[in-house]
Amino acid sequence: MFVFLLPYVCACLWGHVGEEADRLKGNKKEDEYLVETSVEWGVWELPLEEYLTYRLCLVMPGDYGIEARKAQAVLLRTELAALYAEQGAKRVAVNGDGLAKFYRDAAVPTELLQESRKAVKETAGEILTYRDEPIRAPYFRVSNGSTRDAGDEKCPYLSAVSCEQDREAPDYRSVVRVDKERYVEKLRSALEGDFEDNTLWEEGKFSFDGTGYMTSVSYIDVNGEKEKIDGETFRHLFGLPSASFEMDREEQAVFRVTGVGHGYGMSQYAAAYMAENGESYREILAAFFFQTELANFE
Repeated sequence: MFVFLLPYVCACLWGHVGEEADRLKGNKKEDEYLVETSVEWGVWELPLEEYLTYRLCLVMPGDYGIEARKAQAVLLRTELAALYAEQGAKRVAVNGDGLAKFYRDAAVPTELLQESRKAVKETAGEILTYRDEPIRAPYFRVSNGSTRDAGDEKCPYLSAVSCEQDREAPDYRSVVRVDKERYVEKLRSALEGDFEDNTLWEEGKFSFDGTGYMTSVSYIDVNGEKEKIDGETFRHLFGLPSASFEMDREEQAVFRVTGVGHGYGMSQYAAAYMAENGESYREILAAFFFQTELANFE
């Protein structure tokens, strides 16, 4: 009986393995752009557009409208286009954090996956360019009421954009408290010089840009040397949602923070608001990235 059944068993097993192999490869075609990402069971190789579908599910809240989702899809594709150009290859490796769950269909909300796939499909191949080159395409969750001006000649398209609607976001305001000892210890670990505790606790000189985001803080060490910490490093040092904050020193350092994220480029919350009010993904992108153009990535 076993002899007669063996061909059938082998065929079933081979068919299953073949299906899994195709899935691992992401049903890739020859000479297409590929993304490699490390997941718990190894390296997963995906076609660009399939990877974008999963990535989009991860970076944008599921209840945001399709036009906001399409704008986000274009930015994600633009990021990868710049990476392909930089490496001069049609295969790039990216961080795979969070992607493994998409290999197990049951772990992914069906509606979110469908909406993300639709957004990627309806913007197929589109990237955002400035002077015929893929732009730096930053995005973040919620502004402090305005996006930031990059102040960079290489990125003149990143100018401040008013986002008053962001003040209505559920996570617009937050408070972070840090004990004095931990505050001083964290700062000391980020600086190279020799600093008095009192200097680190009371004498930092904070600088903010025109939209209210911290750009740097400087301290003078015991030898009279100045050291700086940039705003993004500082906010990550203390787990602040953004670098837009007011700080009080009591027995603790109390940070009253507005916004979520670095503040450059597209505010996802503002994009969702614009989409709800009838604006297209093209209009959303044009509002956040000045003098840029949509182009086809080939």
